[in-house]
Amino acid sequence: MVGMTNESGTQPYAHPPIVEAILEVRFASEVNEAKLRKAHDFIEKRYSDSKTELQVEAKMDFAGRTAAFADRPPVYRLTSLDQTDACVLGNKSVAWVRRAPYEGWTPFCQRVAEELIIIFKALGGPGVNRIGLRYVNRIDVPYVDHIAHYEDYLNFKINHTGLLEPTLIYQWLVVKEFPDTKLKAIVQSAVVEPEIPSLAAFSFDIDIACEVEVPQKADDILLKLEAMRTLKNTIFEAGITDRARELYA
Repeated sequence: MVGMTNESGTQPYAHPPIVEAILEVRFASEVNEAKLRKAHDFIEKRYSDSKTELQVEAKMDFAGRTAAFADRPPVYRLTSLDQTDACVLGNKSVAWVRRAPYEGWTPFCQRVAEELIIIFKALGGPGVNRIGLRYVNRIDVPYVDHIAHYEDYLNFKINHTGLLEPTLIYQWLVVKEFPDTKLKAIVQSAVVEPEIPSLAAFSFDIDIACEVEVPQKADDILLKLEAMRTLKNTIFEAGITDRARELYA
């Protein structure tokens, strides 16, 4: 479930089982390797480990045979000592990841704010064509008579008038635009492999995207993130039942 935060930025839920919180800033055009390396060097000291993933582009001929190879700028993957925090920096985007345990919006956003300013300075203010804020959540539910009643925990669901309930396996995805905030939500849910013995599990995945009138400056991006977080929280609260809230209160 999404790790919600109240107005003070603290965590109202005691045990929000977030799999990952991800923020991606996608560049309008590719940045060159020298600037990319400079940005990496500026933030590398903030993480315990840094790995460089070399990229190679293969070009095929009409017969499907490899005609040529071309080196591509590397992707830098920086992680904290316990692997819960990560920053993935490439020539097309930069992404920040927070894995469980989620500590709330304030520490996550503070890390993003500090590093976004540093990276933008190193890259020379790259154009931005998309911002994405995604929360991937796993909700663990008990079995009742060997059946997990997913419909008791999620308000958003396929309406099959009870004929196919209780559901053993399901999967759905909904995309909706919000013209007032110029944001788009991609919401999906599915039965997933459980990680806790004797419990079933399903995902509740909320991805908020800004693709229209995308802010270009770091300060403006951070301001937009507040509107994106508000929409994410609204969708989350509307999507779960009180029975679900009891699981992580």
